[in-house]
Amino acid sequence: MNRSRTFAAVLAASAVLAGNTLAASASASDATRLATQYSDWAGGRANADSLVAGLRNGSPITLVTNGPNRNVSIAGFTPNASMSYGNVASALSGARRSLARIGIDKPTAEQIQAALIGGEVATLRGAIAQVKGSVAARGASPIASR
Repeated sequence: MNRSRTFAAVLAASAVLAGNTLAASASASDATRLATQYSDWAGGRANADSLVAGLRNGSPITLVTNGPNRNVSIAGFTPNASMSYGNVASALSGARRSLARIGIDKPTAEQIQAALIGGEVATLRGAIAQVKGSVAARGASPIASR
């Protein structure tokens, strides 16, 4: 009887450890998959990683993109709360769609920020479009644009 209890305890502990390991690797693979999926749209892997991690954890996001004529666009914000990977995917997809509707497929950092938290976006033809945003932010601040 004592041997059965010991075996059951070891089996239960192994199951908990395996479950935690699977959850950690599933999270890492979700983050990697999303960052890979949005890397080109976000202006590079560093921006995609910042978006996924920041939205997932509710932590500050900083974006830097390079445009024509050596223009650099820098933007940053902090999401209001952490999100599940499903909600991160939905927010990024919605932001990409809202910019695509106004003809922007390769957005600047400021355009990505506006598509996520709402704001004005300069279109390719020079018009100003208002976008709603797909997440709430604690503090949105375009840092600089050169």
